[in-house]
Amino acid sequence: MRLRPLPEGRVGGLLTMKLCLLLVCLVATVTATVTPVSTPETTPSGRVKPIRLQPAQTVFPRLWDTGTPTQPVPSSNASTTEEPSLGAVLEALEPLGPVEFVAAPEESGTAANGSVATPEPETTTGPPSTPPDTINPPCPGDEEPAETCWAPTREQKEEVAMALGTFALRFYQHMAESAKPDTNLLFSPVNVALGLSHLLLGARGETQQRLAAILGYQPGLACVHSALQQLVNVSGLLSATEIFHHPDLHLRPRFLNESWRFYKARPRELSGNESLDLQRINEWVRKATHGLVPQLLSQLPDEPRLVLLSAVHFQARWQKPFKTKHTVLLPFMRHGHRPVDVLTMTSKKYPVASFTDPRLQVQVGRLELSGGLSLVVLVPRGPPEALEAVERALDPPTFLALLQRAANTPVRPTTVALPRLHLDLAVDVVAKVHDMDFGLFLDAELCGLAQGPEVAVDAAQHRAVLTLDEKGVEAAGAMATSLARIALQLEALQPFLFVLWDEGNAIPLFMGRLSDPQA
Repeated sequence: MRLRPLPEGRVGGLLTMKLCLLLVCLVATVTATVTPVSTPETTPSGRVKPIRLQPAQTVFPRLWDTGTPTQPVPSSNASTTEEPSLGAVLEALEPLGPVEFVAAPEESGTAANGSVATPEPETTTGPPSTPPDTINPPCPGDEEPAETCWAPTREQKEEVAMALGTFALRFYQHMAESAKPDTNLLFSPVNVALGLSHLLLGARGETQQRLAAILGYQPGLACVHSALQQLVNVSGLLSATEIFHHPDLHLRPRFLNESWRFYKARPRELSGNESLDLQRINEWVRKATHGLVPQLLSQLPDEPRLVLLSAVHFQARWQKPFKTKHTVLLPFMRHGHRPVDVLTMTSKKYPVASFTDPRLQVQVGRLELSGGLSLVVLVPRGPPEALEAVERALDPPTFLALLQRAANTPVRPTTVALPRLHLDLAVDVVAKVHDMDFGLFLDAELCGLAQGPEVAVDAAQHRAVLTLDEKGVEAAGAMATSLARIALQLEALQPFLFVLWDEGNAIPLFMGRLSDPQA
């Protein structure tokens, strides 16, 4: 059957329609210069003049173009070497197939003009293709906030206050066991508890339970962090806690948010330069204590991962100031050493609440300070060595009962002899926590703090400074070089235990012992 030629006008119309469809498809994919195909001409015999199709030229998309790669575009150059049928021509002009979306090339290539094509910067709109548990593994407890309350109840504050008293005695006893009997001791229970409670935000599983037990928090106790912040808001107490960490540790956003919410702390990265890191840490300490604690660390552990810091300073004024002209040299009995003469604040009629515990054989005296605070001293009845027996015999219920009884005992005029106090001591908290619960920080589960398994507490340093002297004294009065022997007296002229007690909140701000005033 012979192909019947179409009228010239109809052929042109069909070709025009095909070309329009082709151009529409090209516009939908990439902008390119397209030369229209000429309308086929007919020979005198009525046959269609053949068109030569040139090899396809690939048009490379510009760097900002994305989508379907550009398809070959037929050239308009024709020749007469071959005479394909009209069906072949129409088939060559069929519309393009369905559009397929392909990713942009990831590596640099060479464009058609010879220039190097730089790939687009990669943009990520979703999680990476790596399985999520290898980058941000789930941490138990992340589905719930650390606390859902902002205002703790009175009962919750009382429970946290009792926990602080329990923690204070236990921590002190471990300090005393590892120290020589003639060593002075000092620490701030609330400040150390702040640092460990800050770490508690990131603890999970068994680590969380054991750390809470060390701090004295009962299981199920709510609003711990909020209550703690309200309890330590004491006039005259400068307390701060901070975390410095290795830059490879990626702290979790939740931990960062809760650190600021409860502790007003923004954990900071270490630089890896020990000299620079020490400078930054000690600068933080100076600012946090208003310059009263000039330095906390003299060196860092090798390749530290996590450093927990706390610093505190307290300078109190007596409710009734001692008079400097009544400060005299009196002998202080020492454990294992000869007595030493030390400057001692004295008064014949100082308001003191005191009593003696017959079981412990210890005299308890409470001296009032400003702001609802008190200095409670426990002076053994016996030789200087007797303090060791008192320290071992104390348990949390007995200790808290003594402090509560002292707070409830009315003051009476009493003859007092009390050495000046100026103590400045640093404590390795990690070592003491290991004494209280061996191995707690060796394999700690702190996934709530940072991503990855290598989260360990390398150092936790605490420094406390306490000054109690005659500040705020009044002039006038007679000078005394000896103490009158009357019924009520409190002589702290041998090693004694002391507690700086916040009566309003019933919490210990400082705790320690004075074994040698000249040490």
